Amino acid sequence: MKIEFYLDYLCPKCYLQQKVIEQMIKKQEISEDVVIYRSFEMVDAYEFDESLNFVDFIVKYKQLPKNEVIDFLNKTNMEIQLFPIHNVHKMAHLAKKMKLSYGFNKAVFKAIYEDHINLSQIHELRQLAINVGLPEDEVNDVLCTSKYSDAVISNKENGQLKGVESLPFLRINQLLKLNGLQDEETILNALHLSLENKINEHCTGSNCIRKKNRSKSV
Repeated sequence: MKIEFYLDYLCPKCYLQQKVIEQMIKKQEISEDVVIYRSFEMVDAYEFDESLNFVDFIVKYKQLPKNEVIDFLNKTNMEIQLFPIHNVHKMAHLAKKMKLSYGFNKAVFKAIYEDHINLSQIHELRQLAINVGLPEDEVNDVLCTSKYSDAVISNKENGQLKGVESLPFLRINQLLKLNGLQDEETILNALHLSLENKINEHCTGSNCIRKKNRSKSV
């Protein structure tokens, strides 16, 4: 069983999706090992514009009306300080290597959306990474080099090939695709449905993309 979670840490709905996943793990509906985190930066590192505020960033890269974004952020109280996120994505790949993905991603989302920590500050990201158990020498290597940058870029390219259209995006058992924020029931139904191998005839959730039959050349 596998849930691939394509995300960007500057996407507020990805934070909400993480909270849903945390609840499912807490209730033992899924295990930590089921969730595989995939980087999907909304804007490439070299194009990042720090002059934007968070509202305008979401409007631009999520292509949403500004009043809708403002209303959503006000209701959820999730407006944050905008900062470059590429180093955090790089560190996530080290966490994946060390089999600490769930703890790292949980800590990152909490730091950004609940504690309002600017993780573009090297000392903040270093301390967070070490606190979740990543080895200090490898943490420093990631922060001081381009290590894992290619992996971050590759995750996004692969996601685009697999049909990622909007964040958050879940890929269930390499078969069923769920675009947008999903609740527990929808995710569990998708897991059960994919295990029953009824992908072509059924779909779960209003944002689900049906898996197309692939014709085989003879």
